[in-house]
Amino acid sequence: MNEKVGILGAIGTAIVASICCIGPVVLAGLGIGAVAAAQAFAPYRPLFLAVTAVLLGLGFYYAYRKPKQAACEGEVCETPRVTRWGRPLLWIATAIVVALVTFPYYYGSLYAAFDKSHQPAPVADKPAQLSTVELKISGMTCGGCVISVRKALLETPGVTAAEVDLDSARAKVVYDQSKVAKAELIEAISKTGFKASL
Repeated sequence: MNEKVGILGAIGTAIVASICCIGPVVLAGLGIGAVAAAQAFAPYRPLFLAVTAVLLGLGFYYAYRKPKQAACEGEVCETPRVTRWGRPLLWIATAIVVALVTFPYYYGSLYAAFDKSHQPAPVADKPAQLSTVELKISGMTCGGCVISVRKALLETPGVTAAEVDLDSARAKVVYDQSKVAKAELIEAISKTGFKASL
């Protein structure tokens, strides 16, 4: 029973610790857009990671501790034992926890490797009036945030290219002035839950 609490608790807190990055990615993939509430968890990530480590440690302690000798009554002496699936499930849970905790660090590279979409080409019916604008974005904490913002920009009609950088917290957008205004670009970013400014 005790190792189950450790396993489920560790997975649950790992999910909460990474919700700031997993939430926007999942919702963007569903076409819903990122929820700003998920970003509220980012400052508490270290706390949730610590709780995850403690719960996982408790799971290992209960699964691998040396059982105490029980007092025997009569001929039968019952000793506590780990369930048959306790240890394998603990290791599976550990793998899940590691995947969840490291998600913000590998998702951006993984998405870039499998992303087969390309930048939309400008329409050839009339010459495009392409301009470039650099937007400052606040609230991004990981590669998942970058992908959510970039996807929202590229889905905006008139945008031909978008580069989003996490380190500088900026987006460089190439757009057709005749189809989209700067304010619409800022609004597209704000719908993902992040704040943008010129």
